[in-house]
Amino acid sequence: MGEGGLQFRVAGFPVSLPVGGILGVLLIAYLWTPNFEGPGRSGLLLAVVFAVLLYLGVLFHELAHAWTARAFGYPVHGITLWLLGGYTVYERRDTRPGPELVISLSGPFATLLLAGACAAASAVTTGTVDLLFAALAWTNLLLGVLNLLPGAPLDGGGMVKAAVWKVTGSEAKGAKGAGYAGILIAVLLAVFTVWAWLNGGSFLLLTLILAAFIGFGAYQSIRSSDSRAAWDGVSSQIPGLIRPVLAVSDRESLQAALDRWDRTRQVSVVTVDEQGRLLAALAMAAVDAVPSDRRPHVQVGPFTVVIPVEQRAVLGSHPLDLVQALADTEGPILFVTTPDQRPLGVLLAADVNAALKS
Repeated sequence: MGEGGLQFRVAGFPVSLPVGGILGVLLIAYLWTPNFEGPGRSGLLLAVVFAVLLYLGVLFHELAHAWTARAFGYPVHGITLWLLGGYTVYERRDTRPGPELVISLSGPFATLLLAGACAAASAVTTGTVDLLFAALAWTNLLLGVLNLLPGAPLDGGGMVKAAVWKVTGSEAKGAKGAGYAGILIAVLLAVFTVWAWLNGGSFLLLTLILAAFIGFGAYQSIRSSDSRAAWDGVSSQIPGLIRPVLAVSDRESLQAALDRWDRTRQVSVVTVDEQGRLLAALAMAAVDAVPSDRRPHVQVGPFTVVIPVEQRAVLGSHPLDLVQALADTEGPILFVTTPDQRPLGVLLAADVNAALKS
């Protein structure tokens, strides 16, 4: 994950702190140094401690996303902490908006919980420690509320996405709605910053950087929604792309199987066991080598090849899983079965590619 920087694991999750994340810690320490200056204390030292603790809070925020995703059974590939925060990469395996909403909310909830804990710690401490905890409480409160703003790429964008997805039934429309909401937030934030500066306020460079970050992330969400829409279209077509096969017993005569095989409709001949479970596929190269007069007297079994596990997939509630399984085989064909291994047909890479192009 990422190039350069630090790589480690927390709670079993890979975590990356690239150079940009390290620069973020240093930038926060530099900007906060004046706030911690005072008699008998080093503003720079306190600012460094504050920056490190703040980034640990960001890690806690991302861990909340990761733990929640894992609770839904989603594989979590890792966490990256960078200049303006962090992000968690996980593989969603659901077609409902509910999990998206819960995972999105878990991060801000963790940050607000941390803000409350820091506020409580500030209330029972004094001096430098009180100052440090108070700063962490207010900053985490600000980050928690900021992340709840309803627009991508903020966590609040996940709420917008889930709501639009729920209403329209389209994940792509949800992502696009969250993206447009994020663009609006970025524009309003930039306009407010410039207005405040023109009216005598301080020029808040970080606020403009944040607006640019939100705007770019929102634009990426809109772009990805177009790709998602294409995949949604393909997903609905996948079951119809499965081509039928002829299922026979491996003890049936070769000639009888060939006579029953409708080559205009059925892509292949496969053998099944007594329970109807998929075993093997007829190897046409071997069949072609058998003289015509011998075919009625030999069984299908010896002229088949066992179908490897990696070339089989079950048609479940997520048709796009078949596309991923087909890609994983790096071959032109995937044998599709029911959950009890009864053959449904085959999915051809050529058919999937044609559907994507259309």
